[in-house]
Amino acid sequence: MLRAWMVVVLLLADGPAKPLEPALGAALKQGGFTIRPPRGFRMARMDLFNGSRVGAIATSPNAPRWLAAALVDSDSEEAASMLVGVVEAPFAVGPGARDELSAAAVHHFNNELGLKLAMERAELAGAAAPHVRVLGSVRQGSQLRKVLVAAFPGEGRHLVVTFTAPSGRFESLEKVFAESLDSFRSEAPSSAAGRTLAWAALALVGSLLAASIGLWRRRAITRR
Repeated sequence: MLRAWMVVVLLLADGPAKPLEPALGAALKQGGFTIRPPRGFRMARMDLFNGSRVGAIATSPNAPRWLAAALVDSDSEEAASMLVGVVEAPFAVGPGARDELSAAAVHHFNNELGLKLAMERAELAGAAAPHVRVLGSVRQGSQLRKVLVAAFPGEGRHLVVTFTAPSGRFESLEKVFAESLDSFRSEAPSSAAGRTLAWAALALVGSLLAASIGLWRRRAITRR
């Protein structure tokens, strides 16, 4: 009995359980899309990246693209980073998209950044926000960094998100990276909604035209 009371006292000494802190931060809005970065990630100085296409990985070589946001979780060499690129081209999630994104990622790192990307896997992922995901690694100096690239579908433009982290930190961050990708939302209206609005506008114009013709005929008859 005494031992039981001692256990209760020890538990109460720790105080009430603290609520779990959210894994993700405030929503980031870019190019008609929103995504929540991992908590603790902050915006880097974007004046350092003006005109940059780093992270804006495109399966369409001639598509306009740019780095819209760069975030880091510290200022050290061990920092993890999140790059958000906007590509002015359509992208669809499908089996062929895995090979397309893999090839585009290898080209981007090897040819545009001068970093050899060692591919590990490519997959269709995300139940909440379907996307194509590519995982690989690059060696930057003496440091091996894991690279996670995710491309989300879009009809006119699409978003590409790239996470990087030292290989020793990546495993502990992989879950929150996946949660961040699942937070992706498109603010653009769907094509079906756009077509519905277009047909509604046409119907309205048609009814107004029919009404004006009817009014003109009645006036013509009255004048006779």
